[in-house]
Amino acid sequence: MSASTKWLIGEITLIAVSSTVMGIFGYPLLFPYGWHVFLHVLGAVLFMGNIIVSALWMIAAEQSGERAALRFAAGALNWADVFFTAPGIFLLLLNGFILSYAAWGGLTQGWIVLSLGLFILSGVIWAVFLIPLQARLIRLSSQTDSLPIAFFSDLRRWYFWGAAATLTPLASLFLMVFKPQLW
Repeated sequence: MSASTKWLIGEITLIAVSSTVMGIFGYPLLFPYGWHVFLHVLGAVLFMGNIIVSALWMIAAEQSGERAALRFAAGALNWADVFFTAPGIFLLLLNGFILSYAAWGGLTQGWIVLSLGLFILSGVIWAVFLIPLQARLIRLSSQTDSLPIAFFSDLRRWYFWGAAATLTPLASLFLMVFKPQLW
């Protein structure tokens, strides 16, 4: 297991523990409301920016046709998840819960519930498909002088699951901005 994957597991554990502890205390405002909005938006920028830019890195590396570029891009994806995706998730999730409880009485609005569900679905796709595929891409790109067919097969799967993991939070972002009355 790579060092970046170990860091991601630690960050995911921290997010789960923090969310649970904050939930026990009813997600109180830790800072003035406006600061929680700022931190929530900052989390969205870190999260969405990284998942979109990561795909562009991989596409550019693939188009270069160079094994070294593909290997570097695959490794950089994991570290980008450590430094941007996971902190973005932390800021989005904790501040989102705090804001929903402060302004809306918790998970009482359909747009909040659906948005959270889409966000969780994106996280499941990331944890179940993307992180293991990224680890395999790193391993396959460092084994031989030329890239095996399995690398490109896994890369296509990474593109597919990456698109799914990007579209679901984009839908969540739409719901957060427009707050439609769903039920």
